[in-house]
Amino acid sequence: MLITPIDALFILSGLSVVIAAVRRRWTPPPADSAPPATVEEILLTLLALIPAAIGPNVLVVGLTPGMPPVSDLARWALLPSVIVFVLVWIVAWAAGHDRLTNRLWTGLWAGLASTAALDVFRLTSFHLGLLPGNLPRMFGVLLLNSMAQGPTPLSDFVGYLYHYWISACFGLTCALLIGKARWWCGVVWALIIEVGMMTTPPMVIAMGAGYFGLNLGHGLLNGVFLGSLVPHIAYGIALGMLLERYLRHRGTLAEILWDALRQRNRGRRPTMGETHP
Repeated sequence: MLITPIDALFILSGLSVVIAAVRRRWTPPPADSAPPATVEEILLTLLALIPAAIGPNVLVVGLTPGMPPVSDLARWALLPSVIVFVLVWIVAWAAGHDRLTNRLWTGLWAGLASTAALDVFRLTSFHLGLLPGNLPRMFGVLLLNSMAQGPTPLSDFVGYLYHYWISACFGLTCALLIGKARWWCGVVWALIIEVGMMTTPPMVIAMGAGYFGLNLGHGLLNGVFLGSLVPHIAYGIALGMLLERYLRHRGTLAEILWDALRQRNRGRRPTMGETHP
């Protein structure tokens, strides 16, 4: 069966969230005034970026020859990283970091829901024979170390959970690094993700497609590259629209860091040899 009930369940759930969220805020609201930046907020943001990076890279590292298998990395890196994310979220909320809490929550659910837009086109590409496999099914057997037994409903469900968590990590990273921006920034971010996918082991080695699918012939017009590019563009559009509507504050992480440094310099007491203005 090319498309399973689990495929349909996740896609319908995600699309329902995307459609409801866009209908609720058809027009992006203006940005709220940015709160003062603090060192604590920046440190928590950097901590949150660690699990956001670990999520997708468990697969990249696990499928690299000579590295630990995905199942071991899931146990010793992926699951602890999820716990770290939850702890950062709790601390940020308890400390009253409104901007960071909004970015953590919005990046998470927007990334999750936008995966459904990707999957509509990904499964279409798979059904047309452009993609060599249904990736979440592969994720499931890798995570459960059950490649020899093949996919089961349990492994498919676990694979989809990981598939959606990867997208949540990408949404989280975009929200934390860029903040509230125009919707097309999501498309730019998705194209960066596409380049990463086309140059890392899951597609290059495990699927045998080579960089950008060039092993398949036909140059960049090969099915793997096009069958992956269109879904990622769809993901970027959905993600950008949701982040534009539900993130409350503008300002990249670099701008927040710069604001914190300026505030710290303004509040610094003169040292010996310095004079007051």
